[in-house]
Amino acid sequence: MGYLKGKVWTFGDNINSESILASGMEGQMDLALAHVLEFYDPEFPKLAKPGDFIVGGRNFGASSGRPAGEVIREKGIKAIICESAGRVFFRNTWNMALPVLVCPGVRSKFEKGDEIEVDIDAGLVRVVKTGEVLKCEEVPWILKDIYKAGGMVGWIRSRRKEYKTLDQSEPPTKVLKDG
Repeated sequence: MGYLKGKVWTFGDNINSESILASGMEGQMDLALAHVLEFYDPEFPKLAKPGDFIVGGRNFGASSGRPAGEVIREKGIKAIICESAGRVFFRNTWNMALPVLVCPGVRSKFEKGDEIEVDIDAGLVRVVKTGEVLKCEEVPWILKDIYKAGGMVGWIRSRRKEYKTLDQSEPPTKVLKDG
């Protein structure tokens, strides 16, 4: 896959999912995109462009299981690189083909607007202004496969034949009854 290149948007610690996707905006993508992360950076919803990256501090995406990563993905952000991430947010974003790379020390290396290069497969982040390369924590192979398949739905579809329970080519032969 190689390096993806883009501009950085920086955020601090404890960015909660409610501030990424505010309550009541689920299912209203235009409204959600107009307000995504504005509590932390009012310029982000107006100026973030497809191909940009987010570099965050500790506990990015903390709090609830709302699909906050969906609005970030729809904004066109290629990946989130952070010191640490909320566990539910981390898994949900990979499931929707938005990678979250955990990379201790990354936040101090970037300022808003810096150029970044990210190799998602290798888990490498290049700080363009210094040439420094950071190694992120290892991502399980299955999450990388889900990302490459375009998300969990694509991953499941690509494996229907591998799992009898996913094979829809034949109707069920037996109906289970209660009791």
